[in-house]
Amino acid sequence: MKIGEKEYHIKTGLTIFLAISTVTAIILAYRGFDRSTLINLRSIKPGYGLLAGILVVIYWCLNGLRFQILVKGLKENVSFWVSLKAFMANLFLGAVTPFQTGGGPLQIYILNRAGVPLAKAFSACLMGAMLTIFSLVGSTILMLSFTRAKGLMSGRVMSAIFGLISLIFLLALVLFLLSIIKMLLLKRFIGRVLKLIAPNRTGLYERIMKGLDQYRQCMSEYGKAQKHILIIAGILTFASISILGLIASSILAGLNVEHDVLGVFLIQFILNFIVYFSPTPGGSGIAEFSNYEMMEHLTENMVEVYTLIWRFYTYFLGIGVGAIVTLSLFKT
Repeated sequence: MKIGEKEYHIKTGLTIFLAISTVTAIILAYRGFDRSTLINLRSIKPGYGLLAGILVVIYWCLNGLRFQILVKGLKENVSFWVSLKAFMANLFLGAVTPFQTGGGPLQIYILNRAGVPLAKAFSACLMGAMLTIFSLVGSTILMLSFTRAKGLMSGRVMSAIFGLISLIFLLALVLFLLSIIKMLLLKRFIGRVLKLIAPNRTGLYERIMKGLDQYRQCMSEYGKAQKHILIIAGILTFASISILGLIASSILAGLNVEHDVLGVFLIQFILNFIVYFSPTPGGSGIAEFSNYEMMEHLTENMVEVYTLIWRFYTYFLGIGVGAIVTLSLFKT
């Protein structure tokens, strides 16, 4: 699939995503399925599965509304349906490309095709990504602090994760402030670093400098927008992440697993952060094993079953719907 000037190898990415996910599922099934698991599965409460599905749809709709509002902040109008389709397509292509790099360009393409100027579509999607990153990083630091204080998570691994996320947040905050106050200084610094680590990559240097100019234009556009637009979009961002976090407790309740609802909810923020920045397509493998490790002490002998169901609701459903949306777009 070609979007703009870049070619995305969807079949390759989808194959890698499905292969890693399948191998992971087999490993988890092998480790966790036995007679007691089958007995426990007989007492599943389907109503909670329906609730999880409703929460997933609400999560999608909040993100569709969020991007509609971000576009409106740039004095452009796009329907909620178009905005929702753009988000769903983003989920799909993001899942089959490393670091979710393909989702943004496809979302920009869909908004542009709906009549939003390319620069404004780029600005809206970039601002959406920034709100997501700051919400994830900021809330993850708060959640890690809270979970450590409650004694829900401890040990060297969690201390390392906490330190890494805090470092990323501080670095992102410094870069963000520099980009507003001293963009020329930031460009000069990044340019020197690029020339030091990749002295012969002129094309890479030009693309990054162009990206920084587009970013400055984006911030300028939103600087002229009504401030309440960004506040509403930020609230919707946090609300959507929170809704995603409630799905885990719904699944556990359906499996009749006793758990600390608040503890599970807090852990979801950390998992979402890990998956968002995972190098594998769609966070495949990393998502499942991270969830398994963090939830093992909370879910008794049903952790493997829970992990697979959790992955289905939080990722595979969206990826499936996103694939249908993407195929329909490129057929017309």
